Amino acid sequence: MRYFLDCEFDGYRGDLISLALVADDGNELYLAWPKNDCIPWVAENVVPIIECAGAAPHIHRPGGWGGMIETFLRGDPMVRIISDWPDDIRYFCECLITGPGEMIATAPVISFQIVRCDAYPTDLPGAVQHNALWDARALRHKLT
Repeated sequence: MRYFLDCEFDGYRGDLISLALVADDGNELYLAWPKNDCIPWVAENVVPIIECAGAAPHIHRPGGWGGMIETFLRGDPMVRIISDWPDDIRYFCECLITGPGEMIATAPVISFQIVRCDAYPTDLPGAVQHNALWDARALRHKLT
């Protein structure tokens, strides 16, 4: 199954703040760990909308996100992650690693695809740009 991925993070190579996966079948996973000391642009444009209409994240430290991702993807033998930016895939992969030489149980096949497109403007009702869940929904909407 395809899963549309978006992440928000604290500037270039900064800490992961939120991650969302939206599946072809409409199932969603939205994780967030808001920071108080972000770079100004993130503090103004991302942090205030982490929780907004239609987007209520599971608030949890990123170090525990691997197990939540494992549960969300469980049972899918062929996971295809689609994103519009390479950092999103990097942050997602970092969440899969649980320790030195250890990772969550995953599907036998996980593939990644970067689709260079802009999901905004969108006609998706209620969309909130720079919210990871809404951005993943907008990407799914654009590509399906």
